Amino acid sequence: MKNKEYLCIGKIVGTRGIHGEIKVEPWCDCPENFYDIKNIYIDINSEPLNVTNLRVHKCQVLLSIEGIDCKNSAEILRGKHLYAYKKDIPLEEGRYFIEDLKGCTVFHSESGIELGILNDVFNTGANDIYSIVNSSKEEYLVPIIDGTVKEINIEERKIIINPIRGIFDE
Repeated sequence: MKNKEYLCIGKIVGTRGIHGEIKVEPWCDCPENFYDIKNIYIDINSEPLNVTNLRVHKCQVLLSIEGIDCKNSAEILRGKHLYAYKKDIPLEEGRYFIEDLKGCTVFHSESGIELGILNDVFNTGANDIYSIVNSSKEEYLVPIIDGTVKEINIEERKIIINPIRGIFDE
């Protein structure tokens, strides 16, 4: 179910109560972001879910969906992923979807040398870590702190960084 217009926003991990409420592990910056998403899908080729109630409980999102009114019908959804149309997700200026960053070519800001391809982004709680893989398949983990990223151009699939000394053989 790979489609660049949609993002996987979470996974159904269980149920809560006897009335069919589902527990979702959100895959976004914070669970409260679910409040801003216009439409949620279980399958990108289907109609959006009719969410009748949405609330955040601890680190999870709890959803009530029309037609899911008992624990047994909710349990069938366990393990399924939830999707949202990218254009339905508000994104602040200067923020990017991780899926859009993956595959971008990364360059050194001072030398202009190509460092590799952004393979993934991990969050440590304190900051993000870029996993960059070079042409020799070597992986470099670059902490993204203030001043590290100089430019991101999604249209050109290009990221310019100023990495901490010693990460790349200089």
